[in-house]
Order: sequence, then structure tokens, then C-alpha cells
Amino acid sequence: MNKIFTGFVRFGGEKMLTLERQEEILEILNKNKSATVEELAQELFVSGATIRRDLRIMEKQGLIKRSHGGAMPFKSSAEESAFAIREQENIVAKKRIATLATRFIKNGDSVFIDSSSTTGFVIPLLNNYNYLSVTTTGLRNALLLSQTNSVKIYIAGGLIENHSNSITGTDTMDYISRIHADISIISCTGLDLKAGFTDASIEQAKLKQQMRKNSDKVAMLCDSNKFNKTFMCKDFDFSDIDYLITEKTPPIEYVEKIAETKCKLITPENTFF
Repeated sequence: MNKIFTGFVRFGGEKMLTLERQEEILEILNKNKSATVEELAQELFVSGATIRRDLRIMEKQGLIKRSHGGAMPFKSSAEESAFAIREQENIVAKKRIATLATRFIKNGDSVFIDSSSTTGFVIPLLNNYNYLSVTTTGLRNALLLSQTNSVKIYIAGGLIENHSNSITGTDTMDYISRIHADISIISCTGLDLKAGFTDASIEQAKLKQQMRKNSDKVAMLCDSNKFNKTFMCKDFDFSDIDYLITEKTPPIEYVEKIAETKCKLITPENTFF
């Protein structure tokens, strides 16, 4: 079975091996809907005790539900999944998108990064740059930034929303309004031809709009699973962003829509900009 790497910071060999194994466990559970400890141990060539320890950790993170002798994936009924779940979704696509996004960053840039799991995949790649200043509204993304080598890190204060690792509210808006960025790297919850880019939270939408207002450029990171989905709160129209970055060429109607605006579509097949 091929191993999928999150792209997040390596905290040491043993810790990273544990994270990789837990990712593989999650993939197996998502594919098969459930699995026993014995089945997981045989698949991953580890002991049952190791699997049980992993399952305990993953259950605490809200990724799985343990059952007698095994486990099943946890599925949230909320409009916006818990961050721990979203962080494990579409990992390969998010890594491809993150790699493309770094092409718009230069040494010495000031960067906004929102609280999304998708933008979190950009953060380890920032070690390839010097003298960056990064402002984020995400607790998890701030922690990831703290593991980088040459990034000056700022985190906005405000209200911490449960289950999202996001910082929001009037204090957060005020903080963001006082900073200028060369580029905002943000994501969305849904993308639709008519509705544009949307989110489940009005607070998140307002923050992203403020980031755009205070940025020279905006890069929207959006994996293909978010296309043809609409949520309650509007972030932007297509004409409001500079780059739409996704892991594969979208349906032709989206390509045509984007071509009508200043927005540039960036995919692995289309990297000329």
C-alpha cells in the first residue's frame, strides 16, 4: 500500500512513522467502512497493541469511532466538518495545490494564510523561502508555522470557534485591517458557477474579504471536491480573486467562466501565468 504523506512538519522519525500509519488506518477505514484490529495489524505489519494505541489517539482526535474489536470512520453531520477530519481529506489533491500555490510567494513577502486545512499544506513548503512574514487566523496553522525556520509569525487575536481552530470576531477583523500583505492564500468550503466561492460561516467569509481588501493578490486554493457546492455565506465572485488553484482541470463551464474574468486558473496541467 502506498504511503500518503500529509506534507506537514516532521516532528521526528518515530512521530512521523506514527502519523503515516494513522493516515493509512484512516484510508483503510474510509475505503472499507470498518476494520478489525487484527485486519489492520496484518495490513500494516504491526502488532495489535500498536493498532489499539493508534485507534485510541485517533478517536480522541475525532477521526474515528472505536467498536468492539475494531473501528469505523467518524462522519460529522455538521455543515463544516471538524478540522481534524478535514485535515485528513483529499490529502494528495491538497499537496498538489499547495505546491502550485508556492509559485506565487517570493522571498521577503508578507502573506495572509487563513485557518483552513488546505492552506495548512502550504506551510511546510515555506521553509524554501527567506524573510517571510505570515499572518494567520488559524490555531493549527499558527502551530505549523512555529515549526518553520525563517518565517516571522503573527496570529490574530479574537474569538476561538469550537471545532474549527479558527480565530474570528471584531478584534480579529481589526487586527487584519491593520496589516498589508503581498498575497492572501485562502480556501473556501464550496464553489459554484452562480454563487461563486462560499463558506458555512459568515465570520470566516468576512475575514477572507478583509484579507482580500488588504492584499495585492489573492490565491484561492480549492480542490475539485468543492466544485458544484454552495454554502450559506458568500466569500467572493470569480472576478474578486487573482488565482484559482486546483489539482486538476475543472469542467469546461468553469474554465469558460474563469476566462471571462481577470482570474487565472492554475492546475498541474496549466502552470503558465
